[in-house]
Amino acid sequence: MGRANSLLLVAVLFAGLLTLALAGLVIARWRAPVDVPALDTRVVLTVTPIPTVPPLTPAPTAPAPTPIASGPADPGDRATMVNRAIHGVLQVRVPDGLGTGFVWARESDRTLVVTAAHVVAGWERVEVIAPDGTAHPATVRQRDERHDVALLEAPALVGVQPLPRGQSRQLPLGSALTALGYALGDQLLGEPTVTRGVLSGRRTFDGIEFLQTDAALNPGVSGGPLLDEQGRVVGMAIGGIPWAGEIPAQGVNFAVAIEEIEQVVATA
Repeated sequence: MGRANSLLLVAVLFAGLLTLALAGLVIARWRAPVDVPALDTRVVLTVTPIPTVPPLTPAPTAPAPTPIASGPADPGDRATMVNRAIHGVLQVRVPDGLGTGFVWARESDRTLVVTAAHVVAGWERVEVIAPDGTAHPATVRQRDERHDVALLEAPALVGVQPLPRGQSRQLPLGSALTALGYALGDQLLGEPTVTRGVLSGRRTFDGIEFLQTDAALNPGVSGGPLLDEQGRVVGMAIGGIPWAGEIPAQGVNFAVAIEEIEQVVATA
């Protein structure tokens, strides 16, 4: 019995020591500082917006008219509107790129075409491709990099017509818009690409009014018209924001407002 008691006592002591050791480890881990998990540095939580400034022109003293939404257009009417507008959309070619333009005015001896200034940057002589596929020389008569608007002068073109102009400030948010342009340049031959979206917002960058839209504006569409439901030009496509930091953006595209274009053309 003496030997059995001794073994039992040793077992009890060993179990007690093991329990104390485990308890110590638990207490030590509980008291140890916990590492706070850090986010991957590539994860961007806050997107810095594009800086905006107040408009340079003084605010009007009279209250602006309240935008009135028009009724939805019949699909047949929209197709007719687009087919009519196509006759006023041209491709603009320079030695290092392609873009889009639209007929501003057609006179007996010349045709005035509006496009984006960055499409014809660095060039005084360009080429415009009429809807019938014929190429014609054109000169850059006015180029305003700040507004990103350029005015081209081409010979009197047959089969083209100026696009009617609307008022972007009369459009309520959510109004349907249609963009026309030669997306991807020569990769898509034939008629200009037609995309639809809505007026997502109004933005003022460097004192210039822009329309934000979710209508797709791909490379090559720069300089193309943005139309309201009646087929009137309310803006000109200039580009979009494909990335916000490292986060891909979708449907954040911009067109310079028609009122800004009219100011530039008036000084030509």
